[in-house]
Formats: sequence, structure tokens, C-alpha cells
Amino acid sequence: MAKFLFVVPPFFGHISPTLSIGASLIARGHTVKWLGLTPLADKHIPAGGEFIVPGAELEEHREQISSILKRQDDGPGCSGPEVMKLALEETYVPFARIMMKGLSNFVDAWKPDVIINDCITFAGALCAHIKGIPCVTTTPVPPDVMGDTANNSPKIFEWQQNLIKGLQGEFGIYSDGIFIHSNKLNIVFTSRVFAGFEEVPANMKFVGPVKGRPNQAAFDWERLAKATTPKVFVSLGTLLVDIRKEFFQKLITAFTDQPITIVAATNQDIFEVWPDNFIVNGFVPQTELMPHMDMVICHGGFNTVNDTFINGLPMLITPIAYDHFHTAKLIEKAGCGISIRYKRLRIADLKNAVFELLENPEYRNASIKIKETFIAAGGNDKAVQLLEDFAKTEQIPEPQH
Repeated sequence: MAKFLFVVPPFFGHISPTLSIGASLIARGHTVKWLGLTPLADKHIPAGGEFIVPGAELEEHREQISSILKRQDDGPGCSGPEVMKLALEETYVPFARIMMKGLSNFVDAWKPDVIINDCITFAGALCAHIKGIPCVTTTPVPPDVMGDTANNSPKIFEWQQNLIKGLQGEFGIYSDGIFIHSNKLNIVFTSRVFAGFEEVPANMKFVGPVKGRPNQAAFDWERLAKATTPKVFVSLGTLLVDIRKEFFQKLITAFTDQPITIVAATNQDIFEVWPDNFIVNGFVPQTELMPHMDMVICHGGFNTVNDTFINGLPMLITPIAYDHFHTAKLIEKAGCGISIRYKRLRIADLKNAVFELLENPEYRNASIKIKETFIAAGGNDKAVQLLEDFAKTEQIPEPQH
């Protein structure tokens, strides 16, 4: 049996798929822990697992971590280059610096057999490289978000390379390679078809979505069952708090008294009164809800995207920042949804897009085709098999005395 350490960022969308895999590894007799920058609620942690936050080493960085997390709300107002700077220079690289000391100390004490770093949690892969520990990367979104910057945007590519090599140099890594991801195994939680890859690097394995952790959030299932009009699920994910009121006001203006039922995943208190055809919950059992929906509206968070297409539903995506725009292009290319950039989301366009998606079967049919590629990719079981095989293949023999 092996000891697996997942190194994750403070973003639940990136943590979520690792919880399902971790639960399966624990059930198969392995020891699994997670390490992150902020605590995770106990209800999310699989039985037998442990979520580590190296408090002593992080104490001096609390204010900086909080500031970086708050900065994420600025994403909707940023241009493309500004978003890239916010993501890489102002979030991922500082998180790696903040995390490394506590991670390194924990790894020395616990001695994991495999370190699994989320694709934006560079410290995990760098720590593994420094200490000679086998490393796997998990990628919850379609890869190649920035495209071929080496050929298409050489100045951006140079900036990226210098930033990463500068970070590596801070930790004593001076060779020419880039070590923020595993060069042996990268598990990607979508299908090759949806991601648009003709040729796949040898280390990249597309497993499709993994099943989510059970979610026991309270929900008014009786009210949903009474709804006779098409049901539309709406989510902005766990970030982007500052734009919620504006976003849902547009939905209220567009769909009050319209022949649809809106299931809104947001806090009820952003408005005193909601329309009668809106069912509003701050935290919803999303995976359990999806089979009851007819379509989805979201900004492009990939857990919601995966839940949408694994149920063969069409989507209106309103990309805001980060990888949302890349995902939106893939959705339109696959024919299973419509994209309207959040900054350009007008009431008339919102209404027209929703009824087009509900009434034109071509979108649902295209989504069902994507669903088939997701299922064929193997999901949770495939990811667990890849990790178990990797642990056996990469096992470092004990020194002989």
C-alpha cells in the first residue's frame, strides 16, 4: 500500500475531484492526506483521510493569503493580459512561495510515496523534484488554456518562462527545465475529444470527470417536483462574490413570470424577495440536482461544466476570467452550448439564448455526444488505476544496509 499526498490550492473547484479519488484510494487500503493553504470543512474530507494546513509556517502569511483570495474578485474587470498576470504572477507563484516551507517540513516528517499536485499548485511538484519523490499532476480544466504562446505570443512565453525559472531558482533549482508539473503523469479531468487534442503528450491521461463527493445540502425537492416548466440550473461557483447581485438581477429581469423554473445556487439574502419561479439555495446538492435539469447557466467553473455534460445538458456559458474563455470556445466548438461574455450579457441576449438552448435539440444532442466521450474516458476508476500503477512503477527501493 502507498502513501499519497495531494497538494491543493484554496479553490474548491480544484480540490473537489481529488476528494473522490482520495476516497477511492483509502477504500483500497492506501493512506491519503491533503495539504493546503486554508482549512477544508470536515464534511468534505473522506473518512480515513486528513487535510493538513501547516499553521505554524503559514502564520506570518495569513494576511497575504487573504489578500490574494480577495483579489480574485477583480477578475471580471481585468483584460486578457491582466488576467494572466493576476493568475500567474499574483496568485500561483506567491502561493508556491507561501506553501513551500510548511509543505517541505510535512513531507520530511510524513514521507509520502507519491506527491500529487494540482496544476496551479506549483509547490507540490517543485517539492517533489527537490526531494526526489515521484510526482503526479492533476488538471481539472482542459489543458492548453493559453495556447501555443511560444509561437503565437513569444513575449508572453518569455515572461512566463522567466517567472517560473525565477521561482525555481528561489528554491535552488537552476537547471533549464520547467518543474511545476509532473513530466511523468498528468491526469486530466475531461475527455480528449472535448479538450480538442489531436495528439496527446505521453504523460497526459484524459480520464473524464470523476464522481463528486456526496453532498447532503438541504434542498426543497418537493417544490422542484411541483415545477412543470423547463428547469434551468444557475451557478457562479464558489468565487466571484462581488458580482452575484448584478448577475442574478439580470436573470430576474429576464425570467420573472417566464415559463421556466430557475434553480439558483446563491445566497438568498442578496435580494429581499425572489420571483415565484426561482428556487434559491446558498449551497446546493449540485450533482444530485443535475439529472432533474433541462439546461445550465454558468461562468465556466469546470466542476459545473462536467456535471452539465455528464448529464447531456446544453449550457449557456458566461465567461468572466481565467480558463473560462478557453472552456467557452470548446463548448461552442462542440456545439453543446452558447457563449456570451459576462461583460456583454444583455437581458435580450440572455433570454434569447436560454430559449434557443431549451427549444433547439441540436445542443442537447451534441452534449450527449460529449457525455459519451466522458464516460468512455474511465472517470474515477481510471484515475485510481493510473495512480496505483504509477506508485508501483515509481517505487523507490529501500536502501540496503
